[in-house]
Amino acid sequence: MSTPRAMILAAGHGTRLGPLGQDRPKPMLPVGGRPLVEHAFSFLRRAGITEVVLNSFTLADTLEAHVGDGARFGVSARWSRETDRILGTGGGVRHARRFLGDGTCVVMNGKIVTTLELSDALAFHRARGAQVTLVLREDPEAGRWGGFTLDPDGRVVTMLGAASDGSPAPAPATHMFTGISILEPEFLDRLPEGPHCLVREGFTPWFRGGGGLFGYALPSCAYWWDHSTPSRYLQGNLNLFLPKVRAFFADGLPWHPVRPGVIAARGASLPASAETAGPVVLGEGASVAPGVRLEDVVVWEGCHVGTDLARAVVTPAGVVQVDLADPGARTGPALAK
Repeated sequence: MSTPRAMILAAGHGTRLGPLGQDRPKPMLPVGGRPLVEHAFSFLRRAGITEVVLNSFTLADTLEAHVGDGARFGVSARWSRETDRILGTGGGVRHARRFLGDGTCVVMNGKIVTTLELSDALAFHRARGAQVTLVLREDPEAGRWGGFTLDPDGRVVTMLGAASDGSPAPAPATHMFTGISILEPEFLDRLPEGPHCLVREGFTPWFRGGGGLFGYALPSCAYWWDHSTPSRYLQGNLNLFLPKVRAFFADGLPWHPVRPGVIAARGASLPASAETAGPVVLGEGASVAPGVRLEDVVVWEGCHVGTDLARAVVTPAGVVQVDLADPGARTGPALAK
């Protein structure tokens, strides 16, 4: 059995991120002082996957320059650049088909952080002889956003509010898509050319055509978060202070101890007179002025904080205030109106 290859979807515009997405592509946003794309590499490597293709479009030069051939991150990276137009999640996978080979492929969004053991999802996929397995998570609002229901064996029985024959789902959906899927060549070869959504133009026709769609439910002990909006981005950094999450990532992130309630990358400085009333994340080389009070703040690499801040992200372009009460974004398409 050959080791799967993987694709990281990294070409998106990052429109919902507002000012956070202006000077860097979404996979380059730092979470715990480490770009999201590096979290993705670590996730894949834990399952033994080192052959990775990434698509690029928005601020492609920035992303490609950081990752390069992937060697310093323990992977072999290849690039599927989209030049004239962005191809969407499905079109991006189709455009990169030549890199994905003739075996199993893991496709994941480049905006997520998770402690999922991918090897368990791969074992589930293989045990069922599946062509398509989606990693799903329970969500009480799944019915509102267009989710999935599963039978006891993990087969998808409804998606986006309908059964495979198109009839309305008899009950509200229970699960949402995490942005991680396990795919076989038979499915990949059926994806259409040109811009399209992997869920609507890929998974939905496969499901309606009787191809068999499975869902691996994210275990309750596994952490998962997407960073699609300013509120979800800031909250994703604050989530790293949850004991189980912090313990999981402690050995793999460039942190050094400063004081309780602070995550600091190498070269970050926090004077003793600065007050931290809530979680604070300091990127590499970040600094804080004496006497400043910080609460729920992320400071990007090389940035300086000279005034009191709460619920904010400090970037090279300035300070972005964040409303943590914003419900943020959901992963997966909403139900059609």
